Amino acid sequence: MQDSILRQLKKEKLIDDTGGGLKTTARWQAAVLRSVTELMANPATASEENQDLRIAFAKALHSIYGDTISEDELTDMLLAMLNLETKNLQKTH
Repeated sequence: MQDSILRQLKKEKLIDDTGGGLKTTARWQAAVLRSVTELMANPATASEENQDLRIAFAKALHSIYGDTISEDELTDMLLAMLNLETKNLQKTH
């Protein structure tokens, strides 16, 4: 993961270094939950074939950053968050 992206995510309090590694924060989890809730309320995005966590993550990042970051930055942040969540999920199983 790019250090600059991780610094930005830490600055925005979306991730935190807990000593045991990077973890997502309650702020990030709340943003994702809001995004999932909105997606599930829309019949076009609530169907099983449209349920992709990348969409919720992208929506959450966009709700936080809006148009203040480029598409490339958004993509890098999305990949960083997906990578972090995947690593943390693997640690718990």
